[in-house]
Amino acid sequence: MEIDLKKIPDKKYFTTIEVSKIVGIEAHTLRYWEKEFESLFNVKKTSNQRIFKKNDIVNFLKIKSLIKKEGMTIKGAKSKIKKFEIDTKSSTNLLPILKSILKELKK
Repeated sequence: MEIDLKKIPDKKYFTTIEVSKIVGIEAHTLRYWEKEFESLFNVKKTSNQRIFKKNDIVNFLKIKSLIKKEGMTIKGAKSKIKKFEIDTKSSTNLLPILKSILKELKK
């Protein structure tokens, strides 16, 4: 799945309405996805307003692609994302090991 980051404005923070327009999903759907996929979002709330970062927009676009384009259910999208997180975590644990091997090889 390709996400065109050039379509996302170069800002640090975004409101729910801005994210809704960028992602092309209603605000109430974004709030629902935020609750369902809470491990993906680190949303700040200031003066009773949600503040999102660029990474959050990318995550919303991924969820939208899984649900709208690939026809997955929320449950299916959750399991696919969990599988990806596990794969990512296990591969990042290898990084220090690979770095130490590379260091030994350079000696």
